[in-house]
Amino acid sequence: MSKQDFLINFLYYCCIILIVYLCGKYLLPVMVPFIIGFLIAYSVRKMTIKLFGKPGKKRLLLLLAGFYVVLVVLFAFISVVTVNSVKGFDYAGLYSNYIEPAINIVYNFFIELNEALPEGVADIFNQITASIFEAIKTILMTVSTYLINFAKSILTSFPKVIITVTVTIVSSIYMILDYQGIVAFMYRVLPKKVTAFIEDAVVFIRENILNVLKSYIIIMGITFIELTIGLGLLKARPTVLLAALIAIMDILPILGVGTALIPWAFIELIFGNFLRSLGVIILYATITIIRNIIEPRIVGTKLGLNPLVSLIAMIAGLKLFGLIGMIGFPLIISFFMYRDEKNKKTEGEKTLEVAD
Repeated sequence: MSKQDFLINFLYYCCIILIVYLCGKYLLPVMVPFIIGFLIAYSVRKMTIKLFGKPGKKRLLLLLAGFYVVLVVLFAFISVVTVNSVKGFDYAGLYSNYIEPAINIVYNFFIELNEALPEGVADIFNQITASIFEAIKTILMTVSTYLINFAKSILTSFPKVIITVTVTIVSSIYMILDYQGIVAFMYRVLPKKVTAFIEDAVVFIRENILNVLKSYIIIMGITFIELTIGLGLLKARPTVLLAALIAIMDILPILGVGTALIPWAFIELIFGNFLRSLGVIILYATITIIRNIIEPRIVGTKLGLNPLVSLIAMIAGLKLFGLIGMIGFPLIISFFMYRDEKNKKTEGEKTLEVAD
């Protein structure tokens, strides 16, 4: 490859990356309600066809309405459980029983160590200690500010969420009523390469992502039940909310239940709560063993991404597009790997046909 060809290819891929970035930054937020509406219409339509064969528009609308009713009931149930769990949480006890004693233990450790040092070294050590505690204070203030800003952002984004939900519901109604016309129009307007790309994406989602999501939702449910029982025996409050948060953490790549349970066991050990620390370790070991047994059986297929590639994609996606990017980037990379494997397979089959 000449230098000219290399530069042309480099500029070509840079333009593709720039177009993808601009579309993701400015076009995707506008299109999200319509994309979700289309996916809901597609799913409800497929479900209706399996149940009733070729359903009419009235039956499609009834099932779509039933889908939204179930969604609202589920959301209301989760909201009630979360609010009750948060209301029952002992925030004062969290500070007095854990944060304050932990700070005092660290402070007393530094004081005892300082008394045993020579005078010249002790002065330097005092400066280091002051810097450490100043850093801890800064971290606590930063966390508090972040939580306050997070609460403000939720309140300020509420009208936007209402508009997005409304547009999603309305678009799903229109799309389910004229689904075939919309799909036919897309096939007429879009180039063949684009439609082939979309078909590959649909197959990839159906054969890989949906199966993986279903499998991991089952695993998350099992982990949630284990955590609820274990945290209940350990008398950790709020039990249900903590179990849900740790179960969700367990599903995320790189993270796991150990991200929460191992530091917790270590903290209990520092405070001399040996039995509780042992209980947390047993809970972690039980969940890990059960997961290693059930995961290969439940998950039939995986996305096949290298953990390092997955981590880089998640961080890049989070920096560029937030939570959607963190979830979407690894899936996009996996999809292009899937297309590459498919093209290699197709080219291999063509080569064999020519050879025969």
